[in-house]
Amino acid sequence: MLRAASLFLNRSIALNNTNMKVGRTALATAILSISTSSFYQSQAFVTRPALTQRTTTRSFVSLASAPTVAEAEETSTETKTQANPEELGEPIGEGTIVSFYRGGLVAIRVSDEVTQQTPTSRISNTGAESSTGVFGAAPTPTDASSASQGDDIIGKHVIFPNGSVGVVVAQRFPLAFVMSDMDEMDNNDGVVTVLDSFATISAGPRMVDYLGRPISDEASSQVRSDYKRPMLAPIPQIKDISLINSPLLTGTTMVDALAPIGKGQNMLVVGHDINMLRGFASDFFSTQVASGSTKLVYGLTNGQDRQKIVDQFREAGVLDQVTIVSASLTDKDEVAQAAEAVAVAATACAIGEAYALSEGDDALVMIDNIDQHKVLWDATTRVLIDIYGVDAVVQDDQNGAASSEMRAFYSSLIQRAAKYKKSRGDGSLTLTMLTTVPSMHESTNDDVYELSDFEGCSEKVKTRLDILVKKNIPLTAATLRKIDIPIPSASEGKRRFVLQHVDDLISMSDGQIWLDETLADMGQMPPLDPQRSITRVGIGADTVSRADSPAVRRVVGGLRLDLAQALSMDGAKATTASEKQIRKQRAWLLAMHQEAGNGGRGLADSCVALLAASTGALDEAIDAGNLAGTEVGNAVIQDLLNHVKQTVPDALKEINETLDMSAERKQELEDSINSFFKQS
Repeated sequence: MLRAASLFLNRSIALNNTNMKVGRTALATAILSISTSSFYQSQAFVTRPALTQRTTTRSFVSLASAPTVAEAEETSTETKTQANPEELGEPIGEGTIVSFYRGGLVAIRVSDEVTQQTPTSRISNTGAESSTGVFGAAPTPTDASSASQGDDIIGKHVIFPNGSVGVVVAQRFPLAFVMSDMDEMDNNDGVVTVLDSFATISAGPRMVDYLGRPISDEASSQVRSDYKRPMLAPIPQIKDISLINSPLLTGTTMVDALAPIGKGQNMLVVGHDINMLRGFASDFFSTQVASGSTKLVYGLTNGQDRQKIVDQFREAGVLDQVTIVSASLTDKDEVAQAAEAVAVAATACAIGEAYALSEGDDALVMIDNIDQHKVLWDATTRVLIDIYGVDAVVQDDQNGAASSEMRAFYSSLIQRAAKYKKSRGDGSLTLTMLTTVPSMHESTNDDVYELSDFEGCSEKVKTRLDILVKKNIPLTAATLRKIDIPIPSASEGKRRFVLQHVDDLISMSDGQIWLDETLADMGQMPPLDPQRSITRVGIGADTVSRADSPAVRRVVGGLRLDLAQALSMDGAKATTASEKQIRKQRAWLLAMHQEAGNGGRGLADSCVALLAASTGALDEAIDAGNLAGTEVGNAVIQDLLNHVKQTVPDALKEINETLDMSAERKQELEDSINSFFKQS
């Protein structure tokens, strides 16, 4: 119990491991001012519009056939979801409409009686949810562990005056933000009814929308689960979770060695190129399909990329094994689109939880991506300020930083990852969340800045700049970035503001994988930055929790240190010691080099490549110029893997089955590796 409590606390404490230094106040104030101005100028925020109602379309597409998603979108229509409140649950209060966003998001002010109610929990420990469909009410709590969640109405149903049904996806007291199917609203008058029931989701169809409704006419090849979960269930309780102590292999050697992911862990994946992130995500899924035991769920928050993802998964051969929760293709206001993205992520987690709790399965949920969560949060802040004044929000929210309320908003997603105890099914939900940062190239130009451009900076920064000027070093973007001084441009300001936000997300997660743009430009694949990539599961001498596999652990001793020492020698005078260290770094990079979208490696193959680097077997190849990313370097590794497979297949099989490597098997691999290079 103490270890479980320790694990829970470790996941809640802000552990910020990046070394970015961002001036919060000045940057955040400027960015918030710019974003607020553009927000109102774009007329995204509409109060009490007089609009006409229209019918929406939803897609029903066969993923095994050839038509594009866009073509299938036109083949069928379905009217908006409407329901009788009595069919869903009991009214617990009322509210009034504050504003409407084109595409279905409605901001409402809930009455005091709603927050004074003792609401039913958003989670059931029995799993005996109603079978009345996607809008079926969640079960009545049956024990003390299903106690009231206080004033929280997130996930509850709301009935609008026209009979349309919505679901609360965010709450900023006394406002609630409700996602619905309404493209437009006739008027904002009338009373909305808040019910005591919650939207529930079950696993099954291959492709569904944010409410779990099928948008594919084919059943998934996965085992269908009739077990329903609240779409926005609260995070697991300490009594329901156990230690993370087994790996979920990604198939990307560098990740499995430097930032491994354990079953039940959450992991943030950061990068500048969403297509690269998706490529490695596809490899992750391919590796899990090869193992044949993990349920895969993909939450796609940008519906316009749906066909691209379908094609990518089909090409990788994993489409039949993945449940895709997709945002719609319909045009929405930016804030409504962000609210749908939040709902998509929640539904993907609910499906993963259904597998983990009902079948005892290991589920991998990948959210592509969580960038729009910030869009929704900032919009809720603007609404509060617009209605109640700036005093309605805390200073952190005004400055774009992470207030405790904002951290709770994100934690309701991030902390849904869990390794459940046997009493709760013994399954797990592993959550990986993609997030993007603006490219450095977007803010790089040939401008030479003057000292006057840095008037708002600290005296320390001005002193450093003055030294550069006296040495006749031009103040270019490249120079400033090398010494970590903010570039005085709007695009760079936006970039650093995003980096600040990612920094906040990192502090809430179990770890992060950072794919660095500079390393990508240098040809390293994957461009994982070992200084900024880490898993925090298992850190500490008093825990037995581990995210990595024992087999990898036995062959990567000194890896992180070797990479760090080689980096510290960049630009140093060449010596025998420095050349040896750089050779070691290049050997590791050659062993771990993998292009995105190539399907991933098995555990045993990763161990062979890493063992070859750690024992020095790759040194001669490095000296011959066979470096990572070169055609001949890639051929060396592939030929080595093929040779080991032919000579010691039983050793590889045992490693893949047990995830461990005995001393005898390790010696067999070393002998096979040495024999390969002797005959080469």
